[in-house]
Amino acid sequence: MIVVASTVMLSSAALAADRLSARSPDGQFVASTRPTHGTAGASGQAPTSLWLTDTRTGRSRELYRGRYSTDPKRNLSSLANPDFSLDGGYVYVEADAYATSPAIHQVAVRTGAIRYVTDGALYGVLRSGPWRGFLIVQQHRYRQDGNGSFDPLFIVKPNGREVAMVPGSDGPDPERAVARWLGAKKWISS
Repeated sequence: MIVVASTVMLSSAALAADRLSARSPDGQFVASTRPTHGTAGASGQAPTSLWLTDTRTGRSRELYRGRYSTDPKRNLSSLANPDFSLDGGYVYVEADAYATSPAIHQVAVRTGAIRYVTDGALYGVLRSGPWRGFLIVQQHRYRQDGNGSFDPLFIVKPNGREVAMVPGSDGPDPERAVARWLGAKKWISS
């Protein structure tokens, strides 16, 4: 399977990868979000649920129905930007959690069980290199000197533990920094 590095547009508040669907590594499933009824997320995004479609049979099943909560780490009413883990056993999905940032959750393909991973926007899953399977996540941060905020990208383990900041992603053009970094390493991200 050939995977090309993502080229995505960044906003000042959060990365918007705008991945409407994702294909599993073995090509058997496509994960996507669909509108549903319910309460909108923190930023007003419409409620959605996560669906899995079998590419061989064409059958779809709802993997996870979004649920509203006042706790940002449990507010899963508006899901977006799905991406599969390396082994295809999980789908990572963003949930509209905070006014400044979404949160990332991991959904088990077999059971639909969901687990909070970290705050931030999902850029992709590393498909090559020593950190294969780790996530590239953009997080909203505040400067220690009190002079505003910024949105750098980090490498995060699937358990939510931060590993490293992508060099230069704390500057004025985080999109270019992550693309340059991935290119220099010859690593691939979904």
